[in-house]
Amino acid sequence: MNTEIKKALAEDKKNLILENPGKLDSIAVGLGSGTEITLNGDVGDFVAALNNGASIEIQGNVGRYVGDNMTSGEILVRGSAEEGVGFGTYNGTIIVYGDAGDAVGQLNKGGILVINGNMGKLAGLYMLSGDIIVTGDAGEDTGDWMIGGNIYVAGNYQTGTNAAVKELDAQDKDKLSSIFQKYNIDAQAEDFIKIGPEELRPFYGKEEVS
Repeated sequence: MNTEIKKALAEDKKNLILENPGKLDSIAVGLGSGTEITLNGDVGDFVAALNNGASIEIQGNVGRYVGDNMTSGEILVRGSAEEGVGFGTYNGTIIVYGDAGDAVGQLNKGGILVINGNMGKLAGLYMLSGDIIVTGDAGEDTGDWMIGGNIYVAGNYQTGTNAAVKELDAQDKDKLSSIFQKYNIDAQAEDFIKIGPEELRPFYGKEEVS
């Protein structure tokens, strides 16, 4: 499958549709800006890892660690995802239109990750920046030891260590509404709470976030 992608890119084809990927792992890895790929069918683990600006749409379910360590671009998952969505993401956007497993957005450094369903436990562990948005429920230890960023939850949640629940301000609501409109997500910003770090430096001191 990656051979097909490389061949198409070598021929300067930037809009690719690949049928029946067969749950293969590590498809469409490290692609750059200007490339648009649609994968029609379920895929495996580490799909679209290291994405560097490409627009990738998956018409099915994905395995573990979709968008792992991506630096920019957009990934749309029209099904559900297993654990590790957007692990270590530096930037860019990942939208999962179904549910997601554990460990969403761990070590997130600046990406926007949207789960239009429920997600599992330990989302946002050690996250530094960026946003995680879940329109359903969040599992145990959401935001555990988070250092920065925001986690927005519309359903039930259980916070972890150094995670504090906060009210949304006007900027939060505008941001959420804009994302929902752009990606055709049926949700209202007013239904969400925000989870952020309780202390700015949880490992080194007691300075509070203003």
